[in-house]
Amino acid sequence: MPKPTPERIEALLAPMLASLYRAAWRLARNAEDAEDLVQDTCARALEHAGELDAADHPQGWLLRVLYHRFVDGARRRKRSPVVALGDDSPDTFPLAGRAPGPEELAEQSDRERALDRAWIGLEQTHRVLLSLRAEGYGLAEIEAITGISRSVLRARLHRARQSLARHLEQQDDCVDNPPRQRRSQ
Repeated sequence: MPKPTPERIEALLAPMLASLYRAAWRLARNAEDAEDLVQDTCARALEHAGELDAADHPQGWLLRVLYHRFVDGARRRKRSPVVALGDDSPDTFPLAGRAPGPEELAEQSDRERALDRAWIGLEQTHRVLLSLRAEGYGLAEIEAITGISRSVLRARLHRARQSLARHLEQQDDCVDNPPRQRRSQ
């Protein structure tokens, strides 16, 4: 089989870039790391252009590469003695629609922060699986991307949903019952 041309690879990659970025952002939780992850995935796709071109489901192939690159990067960071410094808050994207009032903005901001804290509190594998489901991938596709058997995948997804619900409940409890401050005498 002849090696695919750069134009062919670009034609395969272009329609999937937005989806790859969304998946990468859900995994990395910030724009810079997500962009790096997509770029790394595309570079890998160019290195293995024949595999991508021959894949029955190119988007699944790319997501599998993206997932493995993310996991490899997380393992490297975990083993690295260097700790990255910087802003830990994720980038936020403006929401489209009518302009909400100040109360709605405050409530929305509180919900987003609570969801983000709950999301960050999840184990990495739970975030990965929930991210792929949020992108609309079925169990068979997630099984192919992650290499996790279907029965184990179902159990992990169930635990991931339960864990997210638990973390969200904890966030609600913190909002409803904030810690009391002592009065100074």
